[in-house]
Amino acid sequence: MDGILYHSAFDENGKVVDIDTLKVEERRSHSYTCIACGAEMIPRLGQERAKHFAHKGDSEHCSSETYLHKLAKLKFKQKFDTSSEFCVQYYRELKCSDKDSCPFYYEDSCHKKVLKDIDLRRHYDTCEEEKPIDGFVADLLLTKSDAPNRPPVLLEINVTHESTDEKKRSGKRIIEIGITSEEILNRILVGPITESRENDYSLDRRKHDSGNIAFYGFKRNMSETEPLNERHISKFYLFKSGKAFVNNVDDIRTCSDSRRKDNEKAIFEVCIESDILARPSSYDYGYLLAQQKGIQVKTCQFCKYHRDGFMTGLGLDPIFCCMHKNYGTPENPEPHYARNCMYYREDGELLGTIKSTMPPYQICETTDTDLFQGQ
Repeated sequence: MDGILYHSAFDENGKVVDIDTLKVEERRSHSYTCIACGAEMIPRLGQERAKHFAHKGDSEHCSSETYLHKLAKLKFKQKFDTSSEFCVQYYRELKCSDKDSCPFYYEDSCHKKVLKDIDLRRHYDTCEEEKPIDGFVADLLLTKSDAPNRPPVLLEINVTHESTDEKKRSGKRIIEIGITSEEILNRILVGPITESRENDYSLDRRKHDSGNIAFYGFKRNMSETEPLNERHISKFYLFKSGKAFVNNVDDIRTCSDSRRKDNEKAIFEVCIESDILARPSSYDYGYLLAQQKGIQVKTCQFCKYHRDGFMTGLGLDPIFCCMHKNYGTPENPEPHYARNCMYYREDGELLGTIKSTMPPYQICETTDTDLFQGQ
């Protein structure tokens, strides 16, 4: 930030003056001093360079970091003192309200970050600069005059240095505002002070992006809940022909979709929390659940003569009939071939394994299960 053009300065009354608001005829009727070092400043209002304040004499000992830090404190305090509201937004964890009813509820997944709006002016009425508190010094300290026990909020201006880990870990409510230019400062002042999305509430974050804003010590978990529909679940469809399919990753269902049937031609639908390609697969679980609902399912995947393609070294076909030479059955039959295969023998041991590993599932509304009876 060395060589920064100073856009603001104090006038003779201690008021902060923005160079863009200064008229040519005013520059000689007032005197100006530097916000950072107190030296005399001269307004430059020429056409060739951007308008700015310049030190009248040597500016070698004036720090642009100090200038920006002090200016930010002044402007945030001015905004708090003169505005009817002082809004901030930070991320909180919203959990799913279907915890007790959804079979796919998972503590680590069924939540999301949402921005929470708070008007600090409703809870605090005093803003003090460089105020000591419990061994720390706040750049700006927000308190409530008639509620001395209310936990204060510390506004910390981060130009080149973050707050210490000790301060962050103190449990104090801290809003750290990263500022690297007056442009960013003015942008933040216009709207609510909004926590940067990339923050993960970590105290060990070291990356400092322009305009980065972090909140510490604020309550993160929300007491209210709502349906979130965050999980992505496989869905198995079975048809009257005996054919079945599981939707692919491009047509994946969310957890709320498990409550309704969405294919009018399917006689059975079930959402299953399972890997489509693993064994047992969503197909294995789907066929078994259809059986348990009373549908007389025959599939080569449940036949004792079935082998997976990779087990035989083929690597291409999902099903291999190891008795095709003896009985003249297809070497690589489609799963529904079993419906009319006189040599079909159900593998009880395999079905027992599938039953013992059954993952969470949700059966959708089904049609008449008699469609498969006797077949």
